[in-house]
Amino acid sequence: MAKYKDIADDIREKIKNQEYTFGQKLPYEYVLCMSYHCNKETMKKALDILVKEGLIIRRRGAGTFVKDYDSSIENATNKFARGLTAKYEGIKEVTSQVLEFEVIPADEHLSKKLQIEPGDFVYHIIRLRFLDKKPHLIDISYMPISLIPNLKLEHLKGSVYEYIEKVLKLKIQSCHLTINAALSTPLEQQYLELNEYEPYIQEEQISYLSNGAIFEYTLARHHYADFEFQTIVVQQ
Repeated sequence: MAKYKDIADDIREKIKNQEYTFGQKLPYEYVLCMSYHCNKETMKKALDILVKEGLIIRRRGAGTFVKDYDSSIENATNKFARGLTAKYEGIKEVTSQVLEFEVIPADEHLSKKLQIEPGDFVYHIIRLRFLDKKPHLIDISYMPISLIPNLKLEHLKGSVYEYIEKVLKLKIQSCHLTINAALSTPLEQQYLELNEYEPYIQEEQISYLSNGAIFEYTLARHHYADFEFQTIVVQQ
């Protein structure tokens, strides 16, 4: 495993074991570099992982701090990271049509997103997801084969997250989400019934296991008229 991942794992454990308590300022970066016998770039990569996981926060001019614990925020994040099937369990029927399922080598873009080596093999998956038989979104996903082995078509038609947790016995920890928009392509026009020059709303999601490894990079594309995002902002 890369050194920066080992460092991230160690700091994460210290946070979970409360060696670094909620709200506490972490040692200066150069002190951490000396402690872990690494350079600044390696330490930056390690801390970036923990920032994306929501465990630490950087405050300009003040330093890096362990985030204050808020169980309601944690529960909301975990709920969101559970996937579409769990999100609508008991509310709506979730079904999937697999449009594409193949194994490809990761290019530079995917290797950076998944924190793997260029050329490492990943699943490339495109699914049309339905809610109560109505097209809801298009999922374009990439997963490293080394982390998620033996993924089959039957898993894609159901819940991939259920396969990861119940069969592979891995714990899904968190996700980093970016929302953006772009003009529709023939893919969205065909399956989401968008017209040319109409936009789709995209959730770009990077998902983490409890050991800090990135297991998924997904682009979830919605019809602009059906998309709604809600959040809670808490003043610190």
